[in-house]
Amino acid sequence: MFITTKRTTILLPVCRCLVLLTALFFLSACAGQVAQLVYTKGAVVETLSAAVSLSFSSGERGMGGSGYLVYRRPDLMRLIVLSPFGTTLMEIYVNGERVTIVYPGKGAAYAGRLAELPQRGESAGWRQVRWVMEVDPPGSTMQDGTLERVNGMGMKERVTFENGLVTAKALPNGDGARYGDFAVIGGVPLATEIIMENIAGDRFRLKLNEPEVNTPFEVDLFTPRLDGLTVYPLAALQGS
Repeated sequence: MFITTKRTTILLPVCRCLVLLTALFFLSACAGQVAQLVYTKGAVVETLSAAVSLSFSSGERGMGGSGYLVYRRPDLMRLIVLSPFGTTLMEIYVNGERVTIVYPGKGAAYAGRLAELPQRGESAGWRQVRWVMEVDPPGSTMQDGTLERVNGMGMKERVTFENGLVTAKALPNGDGARYGDFAVIGGVPLATEIIMENIAGDRFRLKLNEPEVNTPFEVDLFTPRLDGLTVYPLAALQGS
């Protein structure tokens, strides 16, 4: 049973105001952080390497881990996911529309096109990875605001810009990506946190730690080593 008093009646609006002000403070702080960045216009991330922490949640299920990421513009990526003991649990290779997921401990790999990944589960977060990686060069499209367009991949999207940087993207099917915790490294702006979400409520967060930008490395880093592994089609992940 709840008892309403005059004091309670007064405190409730005050509490609501405090919650609203707190939310506005954090939102303005995030926007302010992007607005205050000073970077070289048009300077893009050609290569990237970083330690990463990552998490996945779907409904009441969730998991997290750490690893290492390397990226080469426009669409080459390799992510190594480590166990708490430092052994490799999984590697994900992206090359254009192709993806290979390797589980060394199982002696298995799964290969195919990104569109063939399952619709749900932790693997589903990679279906739109090419779209997530594709962002406008800094300061090249819009300073502040949101636009709807058909992008270079032929996909309809809604894109939000702050200070000339892409901070959010959304697709008509409910998939979305948010970019935050920007840092400027050698004049190049970099989102060190990327959150991918879909209409089903799945959420994948990638956080970059100590990133290195535009340092050269060999292209064979993005070639999966499949010797001794059994390679399955991506559809087999549905039952894994």
